Amino acid sequence: MFPAPEEGHDDGDDACSAMDLLTLTRNRFVWVGLTAPRKEAAIEQLLDCLLSEGAVPGDARDELLDAIMTRERRLSTGLECGIAIPHGTTSRVEREVAALGVFPEGVHFEAVDNSITKIVILLITPLRKRHRHVTNLAAIARQLLRPEVRGALLSATNADEAVEAMRRQGA
Repeated sequence: MFPAPEEGHDDGDDACSAMDLLTLTRNRFVWVGLTAPRKEAAIEQLLDCLLSEGAVPGDARDELLDAIMTRERRLSTGLECGIAIPHGTTSRVEREVAALGVFPEGVHFEAVDNSITKIVILLITPLRKRHRHVTNLAAIARQLLRPEVRGALLSATNADEAVEAMRRQGA
């Protein structure tokens, strides 16, 4: 149906296991050099990237965007250190998937530390795996709160460099 996990990565079906960024982004749903005037545009841009790659069903855009924005309206997903992890759950996907976007100029995400967000991870989780949603969010946050991971991602000039940086840093 949708792209299988990359060779050497499982899809983390164990209810207790968190998935790393490389697995969630399937080693390829990574974009650098993005710009967005506001957080809603950044979220839409990353969702559209996933749609263009066939990572999520093309006819599910409105439903996915609604799930993500409903969550975002409840409480901003802007964390500290220039990171945001907007997310939502839906019955329209079979496996967790994430898009990583680097926004060098930054986006206002109403972060808890009032920082400008430069790294945005859009996480979409199937309803049937929602028990793992918080575990994955925590794992992503732990990975991105490491200064060396953030620095490597912000230094990347293209997607291949960003993926290699995650690989080197164990993200």
